[in-house]
Formats: sequence, structure tokens, C-alpha cells
Amino acid sequence: MAITATDGATGVRRLTLDDPAGRNALDAEARQALAAALRAAFAAPEVRAIVIGTSCRNFSTGGDIGQITQHRAGQAALAMMRSVGDLALLLHESPKPLIAAVRGHCVGAGAGLALLCDTIVCGRSARLGFPFLKLGLVADFGVTYSLPRRIGGPAARRTLLEGLSYTAEDALAIGLVDHCVEDEELDAAAEEKAALLADAPAPALLQMRTLLRAEPATLAAALEAEALNQSLCFGSADVAEGVAALLEKRPADFRATAARAEGAPS
Repeated sequence: MAITATDGATGVRRLTLDDPAGRNALDAEARQALAAALRAAFAAPEVRAIVIGTSCRNFSTGGDIGQITQHRAGQAALAMMRSVGDLALLLHESPKPLIAAVRGHCVGAGAGLALLCDTIVCGRSARLGFPFLKLGLVADFGVTYSLPRRIGGPAARRTLLEGLSYTAEDALAIGLVDHCVEDEELDAAAEEKAALLADAPAPALLQMRTLLRAEPATLAAALEAEALNQSLCFGSADVAEGVAALLEKRPADFRATAARAEGAPS
């Protein structure tokens, strides 16, 4: 699969899945290409948010079925699945916010990819499906972790046990996706959401995303995590800019504070 990286709105990098013949199946080659593109975006200081989308009719039809049927249970299959897990962890631990722009079929591991993003924007044509059991498989790509955190335990259990799929409107209604727009507006809408996150104070945004991922088991644990992270924000240039902008009744410019900290022009 070809992964095209382009820079759109300031601070936003778009990673485009482009394998129409293979319907963007996440085979070994595709996983390696996506991982390399993500690492390059993570390392680029000018990139503050990342959109993962497609130039094709479908976002991703999931794992490569042909590859799956070639494997027998054993060490080779285990190694392949651990490589799937490596990409899932890379997405989950992204230091920069990820936005999925979903159109057409977003199935199995493809849905898992979208679920590991911070924000999911889908077009009206989107259909998110979880047919693992219908193929004799268990859920993978972190779906047993991410899906309950999106729609709740009982709904996730029903979805996986019954192999359900959802239209864009139904997915929005249950919180499976965050925004639903017309297909022709999808790319612009996803970039708009990415630009909002790119404008946010990057250190505080990363801390907020880390807190949301952790989901402490108790209120006491949540309060302690908040206290530790909030104390790191106090006294920062971002807080000074945010307070000044509030008092001056203007939008905060957190990009400028980041540029000053890096010694670069804003």
C-alpha cells in the first residue's frame, strides 16, 4: 500500500491510504508503511496534528484475508499478530493528536485503526463493521480495548458477539464516531478538526490525552493524576498566553509560545 504524506493547514499532516485494488487492507506492507509515515510525522516539529484518511472509496476493509488463511496456529501466526499489536501501540501512544477521516467500509482492523485515533470524522457513506466472529476470528487491533471505551461495555459486547455494523448516522448516535458530514465535505472537515487541535497548547494537550487514555479506576487515582499533570502546567508560557488572551479578549496563540520556546519564528 502507498501512504502519501502531505501538509495541509498549518501544523497538520495528512496521511492518505491509497490502495484501491486492495481496499486498503492492512497487510504487513501496509502496516510497515503506515508506521514509517507516523514516525516521520512524530519527529517533525512543524507537525502538531495528524489526519489519517484515504483517497479511495473505502477507508479500510481490515486485515488481509488471504494472508490470514495462509497462516496456521503457531509461532508464525503469533509473530504476525504481535506486529499488528506494534502498530496499534504506536497509534495509541502517539505524541500528537490523530484524526481519522472515514468514508466507505471501515471494517475489522480498519475500524480498530480508526478507534485508536482521538477524533473520528466520517462521511455519510461510512459503514463501520466488526465481523470478526463471522470469520471465525476474535477481535484484534486493540478493538477489545478501544470499543468499550467508545460505546460502553454492554454495547461493545453485543457488537462483537453479534458481528454488528453501523451506518454513519447510527455510529454517531451511539458515540462510535464524533462527527458525521457529507462525503464531499469529509476531508475539509477532518482537516478543520485537526487544525483546532494543532492550535491547542501541545504539552497540555498531550497530558490531557494521556489522562483520558489512562481511565483511572477510582476518583482518588484520577485526582492524583490530574494534580501531577496540572502542576506541570502551572507557570508555563502556555498558561501565561492563555490568561493574557482571556483578559485581552482575543484568541490565544499557542503556536507562538511553542515557536519562542524552540527559538524559531512563529
